Amino acid sequence: MEKDLKPELKSELYSLVKTVLKLYKKYEQGKINEQFFQKALRNAVDGILKINMYLKEKDISLPFLLHRMNFTGKYNKAIRIINKISILNTPDKSNGILKENYSHVSNKIKSSLLDLPGVTSEITSAFITLMDALKLDALQSDDLILRLFDELTSKLERFPGLKEIRNNVIQINNHVRENSNVLLTNYEYREKIGEHLYQIFNSFQNKLNLSFEE
Repeated sequence: MEKDLKPELKSELYSLVKTVLKLYKKYEQGKINEQFFQKALRNAVDGILKINMYLKEKDISLPFLLHRMNFTGKYNKAIRIINKISILNTPDKSNGILKENYSHVSNKIKSSLLDLPGVTSEITSAFITLMDALKLDALQSDDLILRLFDELTSKLERFPGLKEIRNNVIQINNHVRENSNVLLTNYEYREKIGEHLYQIFNSFQNKLNLSFEE
């Protein structure tokens, strides 16, 4: 409910969005260097994610809040800037107008944690691959499952604001490691692990609705 909204949250969201817009403008103008731009933008993205997750936990509508703040346009512009930076990490998108406009952005930024859509896709793929592996009728070894758990937790660590989700995955991972024999011989156990992972996966998806277009 909106009554649960922290008084300072609106001003914090406003400040973060304005920071993204100003940073990008100054970087385009050559007024700030790449290292400062990358660090400051990453911090702003982290802040926006945390606010978005807080709103979801309190069941507060982001679109409604942005509308009340008369801030939808600027918010979406900031998100588009973040997405433009991240798109540069995709080889087949680095040509034409995009290449012309952003060719000065270095590989350091291209491979940074600002590639949120890319990381999101990797995390989604890791969840699905692990859940599918748990459905295999016969497992000869626990190596595959444990490796997939490690890959998933590693990818979750790259995405800011997902500490709780990552900790939940680690907790399941530890339980599986302690019960490796059951994992290999008991299909129902693997089904239950898959169900728990699916719940966590849904939680992950629900936390990532960052943008709102009117």
